[in-house]
Amino acid sequence: MNHPRVRARLLAHESLPGIAEALGNLDGLLLREGAHWIVTRHEGRITTSRISTDRSQVVAARATWIDPAPKGSGAYCSPLPDGALALSSREAVTVREPEGTVRWEHRHGDWRHSPEASGACTPDPAGRVLLATMAGPLGADGLSQGDICRALDLTTGEVLAEHVLPSFSAMYAFQQFPNARPEVLLTASMGQDGTRCLLVTYTAAGLDVRAAGTAEEPYVGLGADGVLISRDVGGGYLCRTQDGADDVIIEAGGVLPRDRVFVGYTPGFVDNQRILVVSAEEQWAEQGTHLLLDAHTLKALAELDYPQTPGAAAVPLGDGTWLTHDEETVRRWTTA
Repeated sequence: MNHPRVRARLLAHESLPGIAEALGNLDGLLLREGAHWIVTRHEGRITTSRISTDRSQVVAARATWIDPAPKGSGAYCSPLPDGALALSSREAVTVREPEGTVRWEHRHGDWRHSPEASGACTPDPAGRVLLATMAGPLGADGLSQGDICRALDLTTGEVLAEHVLPSFSAMYAFQQFPNARPEVLLTASMGQDGTRCLLVTYTAAGLDVRAAGTAEEPYVGLGADGVLISRDVGGGYLCRTQDGADDVIIEAGGVLPRDRVFVGYTPGFVDNQRILVVSAEEQWAEQGTHLLLDAHTLKALAELDYPQTPGAAAVPLGDGTWLTHDEETVRRWTTA
């Protein structure tokens, strides 16, 4: 299909070792406190990079910790409001101070028969507690009755609330919304048992967990006012979900040439009016075509024209810009 072409204009570039591997991790790209973060692992260290609000830069600040598992099977990481780092492994949730010392550790049960399961963590939007997922209790038959989400005091690690999730033995990921909504999105990927997309809210009454509309895919982009843009694992369709509005679904064949699918990582919002998606012939392609779609109707607006091949990864930032990478170089773009 032929779409109008819009020139992409380079704003900034910066070296960020480990970026290629990071974008394939559940914690590689995070939205915390209205800011985008990239978590990289390189040469035995974990680095959290906060993306700058200055469009002429890529990274505003970085912090580095020694990686407790430099040879793989690492913990899910999340930056905290005070500069500390939270880590969620299969056996424990840990908070490390900016200089690397352990503030507290919360031990919990392991997923005994589920080697692919993994927990996740995030501060709640108010910065009061750390939300963390972990293996839940086993029934009399030895099978999981459901994983659990706990609210842990950020200062002490004390358990303040707990909720049994409708998911089990899952791979978890947390994202916050860009406009300070009280809930966070929790995706729980359970392989052939599907994916649950849940909204988790912590209040004085405890933890509230509910389904995130009709979203049921692990590849979800978040917009203002609770909008979710989800892409199925195979890249065959996109779906726009928002409370109080009808779902909008578009199949790949409706906007892409024959035999092409949506690829990359999460579809994301360039701004409130446009989302950015990538298409290619297969999910693991190294190159792709970048398209701008209408954020409300999902209709194709334009194909992005780069001065050089952009690759198959794109990270929209919501401020009219987005990131791509080539080897260890990250580039920030806008439309000309």
